[in-house]
Amino acid sequence: SIFNVLGTKVTIVKRRPLRLEPIDEEIGRRFAQTLPRQGIEVKIGAAVKAIKKNGAVLKVVWDTPEGEQGVEGQMVLMATGRQPYTEGLKLSELGIKMDSRAIVVNERLETNLDDVYAIGDVLGKNMLAHVASYEGEVAVENALGRLRQVDYRAAPTCIFTQPEIAGVGITEMEAKDSSIPYKVSKFPFLVCGRAVTMDETVGMVKMICDAENGRVLGMHIMGPHASDLIAEGVLAVQMGATARDIASTFHAHPTLPEAVREAAMGQLEGSIHFRRM
Repeated sequence: SIFNVLGTKVTIVKRRPLRLEPIDEEIGRRFAQTLPRQGIEVKIGAAVKAIKKNGAVLKVVWDTPEGEQGVEGQMVLMATGRQPYTEGLKLSELGIKMDSRAIVVNERLETNLDDVYAIGDVLGKNMLAHVASYEGEVAVENALGRLRQVDYRAAPTCIFTQPEIAGVGITEMEAKDSSIPYKVSKFPFLVCGRAVTMDETVGMVKMICDAENGRVLGMHIMGPHASDLIAEGVLAVQMGATARDIASTFHAHPTLPEAVREAAMGQLEGSIHFRRM
């Protein structure tokens, strides 16, 4: 969507439905629905078989029951996932334990060799810059003798699309698959005063809490400055805060974080500015 905003004609070609794992499924589905409205064409069910070049033009082709189809463009961006890149490091010669391409570490980020630590994408876990920075801090503290274990429960995921998407903690699907009793509340940016003045009302804040004690288990956001707003959800998940803790906290007006507070209020007696009838 960033390329689209900059004026590039964008066509997304996918074999399977567009998902944004590990983002909440509903948030991902709602985002996919915004793409056609942004002028982005989405081709689902297309198993790409070739990319053909004709001069400066590239053509992505795939088969359908009606025959071969394709789309032409000046550039093709392939986004088929990521994997640890450890080639050329001669880790096997050093005797470092591997799991395929990933380096194996314990909860203190220690490898099987004394005084050798590993962080970042080479672990094949949360392959995000802020996670790597956090792991670096943990590894250094352990190297200095201050024992500390990694805790990924509150690691946020941010997608800098238009609108932005961010999430932390468990998704609604994960809550359903668990034995935890849970409650979901939502607050749309359509009725957030600051979002209205910014003319960025697409999206919502979604909160998943333990139905028995109100503890925040997950927060997922699609909308303006989602990557900034998720910080409150990260703190809530990390500290074991409840929806009442958030709802009882001052949130300046008119600001976007008010949407987070209203979502928290939805876990209790209900939001003030949005009530589903």
